[in-house]
Amino acid sequence: MKNLLAITALISMPLSAVSADIPECFVGRWKSDEALTLEDMRKHPEVTEKVRAIFENKFFGSLVLVFGPGYGGGYLEGEQTRTDIPFERFDVMGRGTDWVILRTRTLGAELHQQWFCEGGRIYVLTSKWEFREYFSPLP
Repeated sequence: MKNLLAITALISMPLSAVSADIPECFVGRWKSDEALTLEDMRKHPEVTEKVRAIFENKFFGSLVLVFGPGYGGGYLEGEQTRTDIPFERFDVMGRGTDWVILRTRTLGAELHQQWFCEGGRIYVLTSKWEFREYFSPLP
C-alpha cells in the first residue's frame, strides 16, 4: 500500500474526462524500477536525508501495474497473483502521444496523476519533490 501512495502526484485539473483511451505506450504490465527511480530521486537535493533513507530501503521495486483501455490495476509482487488484481476504471483527463493524466479513486480519495512514456518505460512524478518513479515492462 505504501508504494501505491508513493506514486501519487496530485494535479489540479478540471473534473470532466476527455476520453477513456490511454496512449498505446501505456498499455501493458509494468513493474516499479527501483534503480532508475532512486537514480532520479538522487538528482533532487531537496529530498531530506530522513526520507531518502526510507526510499532507499526497498521502498520501490515491488509494485506491479496493469494498464488497459479505461481500466487499471496494481498489486505488490509476492502479495497477490495476476488473477487477484482489483481492476478499476479511470478517466483520462488529458493526453498526448507520450503522456496522460488519469483520474482515479484510491482509498476513497480522488487522485489526478500525470504519467509519461520514455524509452520503453513509463513514469509518474511522485512525492512533493516530484521525482520520477519509473516502471519497466513485464511480459
